Amino acid sequence: MYTYESFVTEGTFTLLQPVFYSSLLAAVILLIFALTSKAISGIVVVFISLILIIISGQVLFFDAIIADELGLGGDGTATLLFLGIAFLSLASPVSFFIRKKEG
Repeated sequence: MYTYESFVTEGTFTLLQPVFYSSLLAAVILLIFALTSKAISGIVVVFISLILIIISGQVLFFDAIIADELGLGGDGTATLLFLGIAFLSLASPVSFFIRKKEG
């Protein structure tokens, strides 16, 4: 039916999963920098966290629209990845400011 079948895995739309994995990696790296680096400022941590949450939320939203338009099932993994990104992105500024307050 489609000219390019690899974006469908067992009836679910999975084309945008690499975007979520990349965002999750960026959120993990940001958390590591927030916990260890003294060369990063609080405004940068907050700004990058907000950008990660906004972009991955939009990708999740458009992922659902595309899956619906193609008549495919939604991807539960993408939802879990978004929740992980949101958690790590919220944990980064919190841990940064706690570390800054203590030290």
